[in-house]
Amino acid sequence: MCNLEQALKLLEDKQFLKAKDILEDLLQHNPEDVDTLYNLGMCYTELGNPEKAIVLLRQCIQYAPNHSNAYVALGVAYGKKNEFSEAKEHLLKAIAINPDNSYALRNLGGILGKLGDNIRALYYLKKAFEVNPHDSLTVYGLGLTYRKLGDMENADNYLKEVLKMKAPSHLEDLAKDELREIAVEQLKSKGFRADAVFYILSALNLFRNKSFGEIQKISFDIGIKGESGLDINNPQRKYEIDSIPGTFSGLQLVCYMYVGFKLIASDMDIGIDLSAEYATALKLSNSEDTQWDWN
Repeated sequence: MCNLEQALKLLEDKQFLKAKDILEDLLQHNPEDVDTLYNLGMCYTELGNPEKAIVLLRQCIQYAPNHSNAYVALGVAYGKKNEFSEAKEHLLKAIAINPDNSYALRNLGGILGKLGDNIRALYYLKKAFEVNPHDSLTVYGLGLTYRKLGDMENADNYLKEVLKMKAPSHLEDLAKDELREIAVEQLKSKGFRADAVFYILSALNLFRNKSFGEIQKISFDIGIKGESGLDINNPQRKYEIDSIPGTFSGLQLVCYMYVGFKLIASDMDIGIDLSAEYATALKLSNSEDTQWDWN
């Protein structure tokens, strides 16, 4: 018969179906084993069957009423069912048993965020961060919650921190999406950007003698650079890309990318609206002085 250690190794490797088979076999031989019930419950949650997970985890708690992590797992299972009030209740029980349970604190912060209680969500996420500052999910949660609260500076800092950590790839993608949306919001909040007009003029001048392929490469290079976040409000912060020599501000690169996609794929929505600045730049570029440069 296989043992619990083998099942735990499979769970660690995210081989949930194989782990489930071993855990179910172990449970048949010892239906009151707390560790088996707990891990099989988590396994079923990962396999998209939170109902079965809840049954197993409730049994686990019957035999081990002070099992803090079992309450966390139960809260996560209820969260998967979008039963957030139930999830909150069990996560609070986990914290009552162990106030330093970082997984309980982090998951409670996430549930409170889904309930729209962002101030309390921030409180518990900060507690989780104090206990375990290296947990990328907690750091991402902090960035997301700060954004919901309108604190874009802290949101930006925490989301960028996710990209510096050994975070799962899907979490990095989420952080990049949030950073892009923050950049767009910050750009829009400034209203009409006169400096953007001159950067757009420089881009039009640069691209005038470039081929379609060259414009495409520059635009995509900037897009890739932007995945890590471009600070468009700090002209002192400079960036480099492979396809254009020199250093550029974040706003300058965004303007170059905007113009590039206007030229190679005019119908594409890149999530940034510089249409007013672009229209003004086009009028200026058609004037007598056509050699604009704002580098």
